[in-house]
Amino acid sequence: MATPSVLEVVVPDSIWVIERPIWFGGVRLRARTTVVRLSRDALWVHSPCTPTDDVCAALDALGEVRWIVVPNRFHHLQTPATAARYPNALVVGPKSAQSRNPHVSLTVGTDDPAYTGSTPELTSIQLRGVPFLDETVFFHAASGSLIAADLLISACAHDHWTWRIAARIWGRYGKARTPPDVRMHTRASTAVAESIAQMRALPLQRILVAHADPITDRPLQQLAEAWDFAIPPHLGRQQREDTYR
Repeated sequence: MATPSVLEVVVPDSIWVIERPIWFGGVRLRARTTVVRLSRDALWVHSPCTPTDDVCAALDALGEVRWIVVPNRFHHLQTPATAARYPNALVVGPKSAQSRNPHVSLTVGTDDPAYTGSTPELTSIQLRGVPFLDETVFFHAASGSLIAADLLISACAHDHWTWRIAARIWGRYGKARTPPDVRMHTRASTAVAESIAQMRALPLQRILVAHADPITDRPLQQLAEAWDFAIPPHLGRQQREDTYR
């Protein structure tokens, strides 16, 4: 099957992304929607973008949109429009997103059996201890892909000059780190450490996030380094090493 041009292939016949520019905090980022094709050509759309005719035609060529996923409190803006375009799809996400955007109508939570039982190809992992973000990430075992929104961020030569400059200042050029606002609102805790350890126990081949190219170079190590600040001192040195080994 030919892939529509609006979609970029990440894993052939399985995972695609749709990229668009957004302005946030005075810089222009690249934002990505991730699309996963599940069994029976059901499409799982993570952090939906504006459902333009081109985007919807590309999705329709791949399968049927069954799941619209709001990954955290912030990636919800285009959910109402996408849900209106695909009224038979179920909207999955945290209640915190609904409280920020009254136009978001959630069908189920990410831990609801009605959702998890219908998407066995994906494992949901809540990033605990970071209520500012309230994010759930998803592991696609068949491809070794961890799919997230604001778990990590980085800049590269393909980014707009505003973000390249800011990323160098913030230490996020050419390496994955937590978004600056997430870092400022996160404190070290056992809950965070356990969540990251759960992710690092997975056989990761890549990490897909909203504001960076696919992270394929040492994804486990980059994840650990980015979240090392969240390991509390009371775990002790040996426990820290065990957690991030």
